[in-house]
Amino acid sequence: MDQISVEKVIKPVHSSFSAVCYEHTYFEAPLHIHPEYELILIEQGEGYTFVGDMTYKLAAGDFMLIGHDLPHLWLSSHEYYIKGTSLRSASVYSQFKTDIFPAQESAVEEFSSIYRLLSDSQKGLRFSGDGLERIKQQFRELPALSGFSRLLSLYQILQDLSACPYTFLTSAHYINTYEQGKEDPIIQRAHLFMNRNYQENITLEQIAAYAGMNPSALCRYYKKHTGETLFQYLAELRISYATKLLMNKNISIGQIAYDCGYNNLSHFNRQFKAIMGKTPSEYYQQLQKHPGVLGT
Repeated sequence: MDQISVEKVIKPVHSSFSAVCYEHTYFEAPLHIHPEYELILIEQGEGYTFVGDMTYKLAAGDFMLIGHDLPHLWLSSHEYYIKGTSLRSASVYSQFKTDIFPAQESAVEEFSSIYRLLSDSQKGLRFSGDGLERIKQQFRELPALSGFSRLLSLYQILQDLSACPYTFLTSAHYINTYEQGKEDPIIQRAHLFMNRNYQENITLEQIAAYAGMNPSALCRYYKKHTGETLFQYLAELRISYATKLLMNKNISIGQIAYDCGYNNLSHFNRQFKAIMGKTPSEYYQQLQKHPGVLGT
């Protein structure tokens, strides 16, 4: 899998979050994660973004919210890297953790819309709507603010965005194996084993041994606590990785199936279609025609 770096976000002195106006010849943020949410407005430039398992063209006016620990990158088009170019790239972005909000989601009802927005952002969000220009202008002014007015402005921006239409940036079945969530310890160990070994031909007995339960008990426990079976989770994990590999024109579908832990191509094709709503070949063909707009 691609190497993912962990970005360390530097907060300004006397501030609980960052808000930055960025300007350079190009965007160059290779695939990375960070524990902060990231709200970003592209002001100038063109390029590509990869969020979770999907690729999109990047253009001025794009306004997005990326969840914590969600893999993403920002890269400019190739002409921006040519020496001596007059092209420029610019953005405004803010990175913040949940500790700038009340400790308990239910503690302050007025924050409920923001918490729903942050929850949805774990699949990445792109905003639209008639009222977006006003919110963009308020966001442009955020880096110049300080103190309590700066924090209140971010609250208001997020509250207003929660009322705007938005689309998800990852595929419907994307599973983030990098997210540091708080899970039941048994479920967490089962997930950890599958996340580390899904490219192998793993068995229920191996998962159960790592989780510290017998196989039948683990199946019942997992189903009760998650609403799905262990092998549904494993299949979604593998197919999510397969959608990423299908972006590479140089890998055959047979090789992708093998790299995702399948020894049987027909079984891979059936599971892919059951989860994604189309065969791997259909998914690949549509990806070539419309990069970054695939889902179920």
